[in-house]
Amino acid sequence: MSGKKTASMFRLLLFASIALAAAAGSLHAATASPNLSYFWLALLIPTFIVAIAYMASYAFNTPSLRAILQDELLQILATGAVALTLVGTQLVVDQYVVATLQASGAAGSNIDGVMAAAADKINSLSAGTASVLQNMQDVSMALGKEASKGVFCNFMGVGFSLSNCSPFNAYRGSLTASAFTSTVALSDTAAQSYLLSLARNFGFTVIIPLGLLLRCFRASRGAGGALIAIGFGFYTVYPAVILATDNLLHNGTPPNAPSIPKVGACDPMETSVSTSLSEFTDYGDQLTDYTSTKALAYFVLVRVLFLSILNLIITLGFIRMFANMIGSDIDVSSLARIS
Repeated sequence: MSGKKTASMFRLLLFASIALAAAAGSLHAATASPNLSYFWLALLIPTFIVAIAYMASYAFNTPSLRAILQDELLQILATGAVALTLVGTQLVVDQYVVATLQASGAAGSNIDGVMAAAADKINSLSAGTASVLQNMQDVSMALGKEASKGVFCNFMGVGFSLSNCSPFNAYRGSLTASAFTSTVALSDTAAQSYLLSLARNFGFTVIIPLGLLLRCFRASRGAGGALIAIGFGFYTVYPAVILATDNLLHNGTPPNAPSIPKVGACDPMETSVSTSLSEFTDYGDQLTDYTSTKALAYFVLVRVLFLSILNLIITLGFIRMFANMIGSDIDVSSLARIS
C-alpha cells in the first residue's frame, strides 16, 4: 500500500512539475523585462540534488531519508510556484504602467516597464532639484555682488564709507540654509537612482534566483525567503510606489519649482536712506512671496525628500510582509529608522 501511495504522490508531483514548466515557458515567451535565465538554474539545481539523494536512499536502504526528500521536493514545487507568481506579477505591472503612460502621452521611447518609468521620474526630480540649487547659487552670488558695493569719501584727510547696499547680505543666510536642504534632496535622488540601478541589475539575475535556490532547502529556507522578498520588493514594488505616491499628490502635470527672483542693481551713491530701505523691503517681499515659497518648499521638501522616505518605508513594510508569507521573518525596523 505504501508503494502505491508513493507512486501516486510522485505522479502528482510529476504532473505539477510539467504544469509549472509549461507555465514558465509561456511566461518566458512573453515580452518581459526581467532576465529569467537564472530562474531555471535556481530550480533545476535543487531538483537534481534531491533526485540524486532519493536514488541514494534506495541504494543505502534509508526509507527515513525518502520522507524528508519528498517534503523537500514539495518545497521545490512551492518555490517554483512562487517564482511564477513573481514573474507574472512583474509582467502585469510592466504592461499596466506602459499602457497607462502611453494613454496619457507621457511614455518615451525608453520606457518599457515600471523600472524605466520610475528611473525617468527620479531623473526628472534630480534635474529639477539641480536647477533649484543652481538658481539659489546664482541669486546668492548676485546678492553678494550688490551688497559689496560701497562708496568711500575723503575730505581734507577725513574719510567715511557709505554702504547703503550692505543690508542685502541679510538674505544670504536663508538662501544658504535653503541651498543646504536642496543639496540633501539632490543627494537623496542620487541614492534612489542607485537603489533602482542595483535592483535593475541584480534583482532578477542574482538576488531572487539565489533566494529561490536557498528556499528549496530546509536549512536555508528563511534566508531564501528574505532574499526573494528583498529582490522583488526593490525591483517591482519600490519603482511602482515611486510612481504611485508622486501621482497621488497632484492631477495631470506636476508643478515645477519656481525660480527665485534676482536682486536688481543697487546704487551705492544713493544718499536717501528711505530709498535704500524701500529697495531692500521690496526685494524681501519678492523673495518671501507666499505662492513662490510654497511651490518651492512643496517641490524640495515634499516631492523629493518626504516622498523618498515614504516610498522606502512602504517598500520595507512590503518586504517584511511578503517574507512572512513565504516562510521567512526579517526585521526591517532598523532600516526603517535609517530611512
